[in-house]
Amino acid sequence: MLKLDRKWAVATCLMVLLIWGNSMVPGTGSGSLSLSIMEAVRGFFHGIGLPYEWVTNFVIRKCAHFTEYMVLGILATHAFDIEGRRTFDVLLPTAVFLLLIPSIDETIQLFVPGRAGMITDVMIDCCGAMTGVVLRYLLRSLICAKKAA
Repeated sequence: MLKLDRKWAVATCLMVLLIWGNSMVPGTGSGSLSLSIMEAVRGFFHGIGLPYEWVTNFVIRKCAHFTEYMVLGILATHAFDIEGRRTFDVLLPTAVFLLLIPSIDETIQLFVPGRAGMITDVMIDCCGAMTGVVLRYLLRSLICAKKAA
């Protein structure tokens, strides 16, 4: 039977609600937020003398997808794998969860004015989630190795 760490499960659920809440923002609101972040990033890069023209609204939006799901991957792994066992009975439900959430997220966007659900976003989201899972296990391994030394 799968055990969940309650505090991490609550944090995971809150992250899912944040993600889905962002998906319910109409296209105009979501677009203006992305544009303001893009301008801030461009200004930062310009201020430190780095090329900034490559920072586009598209790049910002896709990085946001990847990052929010990387955080979700870390949280979900903490919730599903209390002992850090990395066994099939833990990884399978984690993987299913981390595939369902972005699928539902993109489905929500089909019903929001100015938004579109995209399979490519699901793929970016899953890559972000997988990165979060791998990071969590790498950090856990490093911490355990440091304690053993």
